[in-house]
Amino acid sequence: MSKVWRVVLVVVTISILLGAVCIGVGLITGGEWERVYAALDTRYHVDAYVNYAGDVIEAVEAALNAPMA
Repeated sequence: MSKVWRVVLVVVTISILLGAVCIGVGLITGGEWERVYAALDTRYHVDAYVNYAGDVIEAVEAALNAPMA
């Protein structure tokens, strides 16, 4: 089973690196960050993931700061 997770980790890492390279090339070739972000948000709904991560962090902080019963 660990071999399967190793393959999954390699595929995910390569995907992230390839995405970073594509964004970097887009910025180097004269693209504006707003246009690159808008294109990514249109396709992958980046804002929704950012908002969700913020909500999760707030919920965890509220749970950690809540008084014990």
